[in-house]
Amino acid sequence: MWTKTIGLGLCLALAACGSETAPPTAPPTDVSAEEASAEEAVAAVGEAPAEEASAKEADEATLREAKGAAKQLGTVLKERLLTVVKEEGASAAMEVCSSEAQERTAEVAAEKGIHVGRASLRLRNPENTAPPWVQEWLEAQGERKAEGLDPFVRGDDTDAGRRARVLMPIGVEEDCLLCHGPHETLAPDVRETLAQRYPTDQATGYAVGDLRGALWAEAEVVALTPKAP
Repeated sequence: MWTKTIGLGLCLALAACGSETAPPTAPPTDVSAEEASAEEAVAAVGEAPAEEASAKEADEATLREAKGAAKQLGTVLKERLLTVVKEEGASAAMEVCSSEAQERTAEVAAEKGIHVGRASLRLRNPENTAPPWVQEWLEAQGERKAEGLDPFVRGDDTDAGRRARVLMPIGVEEDCLLCHGPHETLAPDVRETLAQRYPTDQATGYAVGDLRGALWAEAEVVALTPKAP
């Protein structure tokens, strides 16, 4: 089960039964066009539930994969950044975030074959600009507390086909303020690193509990291959 928000790690950086069958009979030769059309319509109705079930299975399977990719990205970044913060301090973690975060995100995306990333209304790294559906969610939330926001998984029909989409809100925790708190409270070395690495930084001024942004994943939903009878 997912927690409602993600903290420090991402601040710094979802009846077949066997029986004999009767032999086929030859179709009548005097079936009218109207009768044939009616028979086809009945057959289509009979097939619809199976097709709908297959589409649902495809959605669910792809959403599980997208959820796994999002969780993997979160774990990879969190473990790396927490280790650096503990051993070398917040300024060093920012250096790692600058030099490694995009590479590790690309590695997860390539391994899983799924688009993944992090985004915020207040970006530190412009490369984390959100895709439109994530940006729409961020703008709908605005500057608010993360409390009450749940992760979501959903399937969306788009011009490019069916998409499985996962979004996990990121909430600000106490340790996040080392790099994202009010600018005047940041340590001198952190301010210096910000000036050097992120001259257009917008990601300071947060308080504990604020919505920092979101971790997201998106994948194409591919129809499942029908099972053999």
